Amino acid sequence: MTRLSVTVDAHPHFSVVTLLGDLDKSSAPQLEEKLAELMRRGHTYLIVDTAKLGFCDSTGIWVLLTSLRRAYEQKGWLRLAGVHGFLGRLLDLTRLREAFPIDPSVEESIREVSHGRAASNGSVSAFR
Repeated sequence: MTRLSVTVDAHPHFSVVTLLGDLDKSSAPQLEEKLAELMRRGHTYLIVDTAKLGFCDSTGIWVLLTSLRRAYEQKGWLRLAGVHGFLGRLLDLTRLREAFPIDPSVEESIREVSHGRAASNGSVSAFR
């Protein structure tokens, strides 16, 4: 397993959270704390770049799902970019792909955000 690296690039209206490595039971608390910290500081508009994520298990999915719910509760949003591999298969198997706004790349997420379509999937009801 590859250790998870989490970096944040803050923009004026949103933040890009880039994941590198493996998101699993041992590393999920690190991501959960980073996302919770961002939201506590008022950063509730998040793009999570998963393009360099090597592995993701159900604990990682749970952190992403919980963070999505928290963002919506704070009138924000969370988008996934670059979903592939294990994460993509887990989202399909669990039928959670529809819960997340997903873009092929961070650049596409930024285009969606700049056109006002940040939470265009309408998945807020999935958490009620």
